[in-house]
Amino acid sequence: MTIRSQSNAALRICFINGVLPLWRSPLLIAAQFLTPFSFLFFLFVIAPRSLFPFGVMGGLLFTALFAGSSMLTDCAYLRLERQFQQVFVASPVRPIAYIMGMALSELAFTAPAATVFFVILLVVVPVGLVGLVALIGIFLLTWLMATTLGFFVSTLFIQLRESWPIATLIFSLLSVIPPVFYPATEIPQNWQWVALLAPSTFSAQLADRAAGLGGTLTTGSLILNAPAFDVAMLVGITLLFGTAALFLSRWREP
Repeated sequence: MTIRSQSNAALRICFINGVLPLWRSPLLIAAQFLTPFSFLFFLFVIAPRSLFPFGVMGGLLFTALFAGSSMLTDCAYLRLERQFQQVFVASPVRPIAYIMGMALSELAFTAPAATVFFVILLVVVPVGLVGLVALIGIFLLTWLMATTLGFFVSTLFIQLRESWPIATLIFSLLSVIPPVFYPATEIPQNWQWVALLAPSTFSAQLADRAAGLGGTLTTGSLILNAPAFDVAMLVGITLLFGTAALFLSRWREP
């Protein structure tokens, strides 16, 4: 198949798994809003107003990370319960087209919530055109990082029921504990290096800088505190997860 054919296949997968379910059941959109808006509500009620913009930014990044959780559970379900993945394995569709089609379908799911958070952010924080473009790029890179991780992990399961708690555990650790909904300066300086163990920290650092929020890590190292380091780490981790999804995933059942 040509590149055009592979692209068409990816778009069709996106339509089947993403656009069509939203069109038939618009209530599914509410699932994307529930958790991030719950965090944002509690921040608004109990936290200082200075932390509210960080909460909005956290909600935006959470939707990108939530796409990875949905990718994990959807791909595991379609592979183990519906044998949907096996259909594409036996077809001329290449793995990268299947992965991108599924990832785009999760992006379609998160688009309504992400749009709302972008609008709220523009109201709360005066982000310029350059900052907005940077935020869109960071959001998309975070989505790609999360979905490739989700797909790779989904292929490791033998039983479907194992996927739900693992998806919740992985992406809760990525989105709630690291400084995504709050500034990294709230972490004691001696423990700020721990935040660097989470890929989502680099997304949050870049997003906070793009919006001019500040509150980034102060580890005492000029290299670790540099924006270029965050870019390099986020891109590197995304490439690592993408490589694992393409070459280390289980495509055929034993």
